[in-house]
Formats: sequence, C-alpha cells, structure tokens
Amino acid sequence: MTATRPVRDVPYAGLPRWQKVDMDLLDVREGLSVLDVGCGAGYLLGKAAARAGLALGVDLDGDRLREAILHGKPLSVGFVEVAVADGQHLPFADASFDRIICTETLEHVLDPRLILEQLARVLKPGGRLAVSVPHHRCEAMLCRLIKGYFEFPGGHRRIYMPTTLHRALARAGLQPYATHLRDSLEAVYWILLSLLSRPSRRPDGRPSRRFDGGLAALERWRARTRAQPYSRFYHAVDEVGNRLLPKSVVVYAVKPC
Repeated sequence: MTATRPVRDVPYAGLPRWQKVDMDLLDVREGLSVLDVGCGAGYLLGKAAARAGLALGVDLDGDRLREAILHGKPLSVGFVEVAVADGQHLPFADASFDRIICTETLEHVLDPRLILEQLARVLKPGGRLAVSVPHHRCEAMLCRLIKGYFEFPGGHRRIYMPTTLHRALARAGLQPYATHLRDSLEAVYWILLSLLSRPSRRPDGRPSRRFDGGLAALERWRARTRAQPYSRFYHAVDEVGNRLLPKSVVVYAVKPC
C-alpha cells in the first residue's frame, strides 16, 4: 500500500511543550480503547486516559511502568493499566484498539517493520495512531558531535526523515494524514549539551570539563523551558524553531476500513 492522500503539515496547536501527540488530532475521546506502545513513564498514557476513560500502556522496562502507574494516580477522571510486553510481539487480538500511540520507540529497535506491522494488526479498521521518532536534522548533527552515537547499547539505531516514516507506515497498511514537527528547544539543548560535554585535557594529561558552569546554566535554562505553566514565549520560539531544527517528527495515520 502507498500513501494516496496528501499528508498535512500541522502547525503549532497550543500543546504543552513537552507533549508530542495532539490528542485532538488523534481524535482521542470518551469510550475509545487506547494503547500506548513503549509508554515509558506514562506521560501520554495519562493524557489519553483522561480523554478516553481507560488507556493501556506496554513497555519492556518494568521500572518505567511503575512510574507510569504513579502518573495515572493523580487523574481526576480515567484510569491507566500497564503491562510488560514487546512491541514486536503484542499479546493482543487483531483489531483490539481504536487508538494507538507509539512515541520515540522505533529508532531503538533492530527491525521497526515488525512493530509497525503489530500496530497495524491490533488497530481496528478506521482506527488512528500517532508515531513519533527523532527528526533526521537533529540526529545528523548529534551523530557528528558524539563519537559512536549509533553504537550505544539501547540507543538510536537509525535516522528517520518524515517521508521515510510515511513510507514505512504505508507499507504496514496505514494511511498517514498529518505530520507534526516538535521540540526544537530540546534539539538545541542536546546539541549544546554534546558540545559542552566534550572533555578537554589538563596540563597533566588528565581529562577535565572546561564548561562545567555552562553545563549548569544549560540545565537551568532547560528547566525554565519545561516549567509549568508553560511559557507562551517558549511556545512561540519552539514553533519557529520547529521549521528549522525539530527534535522529533510525529506522524498521524489511519487504518483503512
């Protein structure tokens, strides 16, 4: 299957700066079944449960799943459930879920095709999903700055362009319909962190960090950009930056009936 409809580039929608998926664009609403694959600590899982009433998250990391449960407890409405499961072998029947979220996961696995096929299998006909991966511009810069960037255990294994992800979803039988570019301020953070973290050598030959003060200032700046309530100024700067150097790309797709 190939993409036959144009994929909209969706501009800034007033999302919290740290929230990758637009629940309105994914059309998460009450009564729908939601699955978050690679849910991690459950930030988006809680957002989905607050909309749908119940959301299920799966991840291979049991410690992160315990964090996800804690994220779910403060919800005034909705519940979260979690389970340890491999996204390449989801333990669910075909057409089990109305909505699926899979963020910052595909870049870590050896064969992302298997995960996309599983997502398509457990998604109901007419159902929607949102998938995010690191954007190729930021990844290419980090690859140049960090020696062995793609060799760290559990780290990133590949670079995605938006069109690459569109084609991968289409091959799995899914129809992309919208694209978000997100988190340019995070891209700036990681690039500056990589530059400032490069060790230098002292006169006696021992390694040192020349920019410890800069590292501390960078962490304070990052905390300000992520502080709640979210700054409208940083929202605006982030959206302008997303046109040049986004950290992530989010693609929304539907499973044809």
